[in-house]
Amino acid sequence: MNREDYNAIARYVFDICGIVLGDDKQYLVEQRISPVLPDLGCASFSDLANKLNLGGINFLVREKVLNAITTNETSFFRDEHPYVAFKEKIMPDMLERAKERKDRPWTRRGAKVSMWSVAASTGQEPYSMAMIISDVINQRGMGLVLMEDFGILGTDISSKVLAKAMEGKYGPLEVARGLTQDMRNRHFVKDGDFFVINDKIRKIVEFKAFNIQDSFVQIGSFDVIFCRNILIYFSDDAKRKILSQFYQILAPGGYLLLGSAENMYNLNNDFAPERYGATTIYRKHA
Repeated sequence: MNREDYNAIARYVFDICGIVLGDDKQYLVEQRISPVLPDLGCASFSDLANKLNLGGINFLVREKVLNAITTNETSFFRDEHPYVAFKEKIMPDMLERAKERKDRPWTRRGAKVSMWSVAASTGQEPYSMAMIISDVINQRGMGLVLMEDFGILGTDISSKVLAKAMEGKYGPLEVARGLTQDMRNRHFVKDGDFFVINDKIRKIVEFKAFNIQDSFVQIGSFDVIFCRNILIYFSDDAKRKILSQFYQILAPGGYLLLGSAENMYNLNNDFAPERYGATTIYRKHA
């Protein structure tokens, strides 16, 4: 792949999803795009670059390029400490919100407690959130709060990873990353060599395709948003726009969790940062 071909692919990726591919990513892009060139009807990177430069790219080409480029590194309870903060700091508040909304008169009853996993990939993040919700309800719900009082939306730009997330079926190596034997027994059903998310967890998690560069108007409102290890791929202007929209759709007192290497410095002053252990939680003013 020469520099001109790389620049054409980088421009295309930026235009369709806002991800910035720097000069140091050429080898990575070459490695990921090379296997799908035949599927795109291209004999070389130059063929693909010419096709992209001509415009009018069809849906198949868009999906193949996005699925190849986007990073889908994930695991259950990735980095651990954000989930500790979610369980110990955020969930007690969410239990109270669920109770309060259920206790309202029928005509004023609020919506269920709603959470968003912004880049759900193959589903490990939203399912990890749901497992914590299930465990906390069993430990502290006292029969007043049920799983059905919560809803989690998992979104991703890649249709390929969303298909796997919807299936909720994972191999031995995938469940070995982040899950104890006890968790596997409580939250999965064995299917041969595979592990399938049980119905109790699955029923509160919904998946849909969404490009974080698009308007959030139709995405809904949320009490908690997980947007971890995503903003690092965007320009500062794109980050500001995304963070501003997060603030708008969060409920008063809502929570936003970013990746460990991400922060809001010089990007957004609306959120109030709170430290819990190794995790920085960004909170909307109540």
